[in-house]
Amino acid sequence: MSRDLRRERPRVEPLRRNRPRLGWGDVPFSVAPYVPSPLIVVKNMLKIAGAGPDDVVYDLGCGDGRILFTAVEEFSVKKAVGYELNPTMCGSLQANIDERDLGDRIEVINGNFFLADLSPATLITLYLTTSGNSKLKPKLEEELGQGARVISHDFPINGWTTRKVDNPPHYTVGSHKIFFYETPDAYTRKSTILRSEEEESRWNRLRNLFLRNENGP
Repeated sequence: MSRDLRRERPRVEPLRRNRPRLGWGDVPFSVAPYVPSPLIVVKNMLKIAGAGPDDVVYDLGCGDGRILFTAVEEFSVKKAVGYELNPTMCGSLQANIDERDLGDRIEVINGNFFLADLSPATLITLYLTTSGNSKLKPKLEEELGQGARVISHDFPINGWTTRKVDNPPHYTVGSHKIFFYETPDAYTRKSTILRSEEEESRWNRLRNLFLRNENGP
């Protein structure tokens, strides 16, 4: 997949409470509780997104780092960066990174990703909430480069169109949903509602009935 991505910029400093808020809206302190994605979901997210050696993965709310480690160790991505608000979890994750000698390829930042520069990312992974994704959406549209991918566990980004062209618009892994997007196509392309022949026939009957009522006998 060809991508014309912006140059990487130096990483932002960790969150400081006295930093100004972004101009496009409030910066929430947390947009989701910590609930780790099952490893089978993690692997499918990265597989669906086509993660590979040219990618810089940003996991927003990285928890125990399972997406970071899987991306580097199993999908050989160039770099994986995780943002996490919990300092205790960050300390444990950093120790794990050091133990595996992956400090040159995995970076964890104890900070708020709403204050981060996301432009170096070629792939963003999310497990927030629908409202959290909605708060993040303007930042993704503003900062991500051409061809960057966003993949979200369980929760869609409202107003965006997924890469999956058939119904349903998400991939399914057991009881979990995976939503896959690519910028800027996700917010510039209108989705097409695909219907089965039966649904299309029912829709046409209802439409014709409505038109007859509108036009009279």
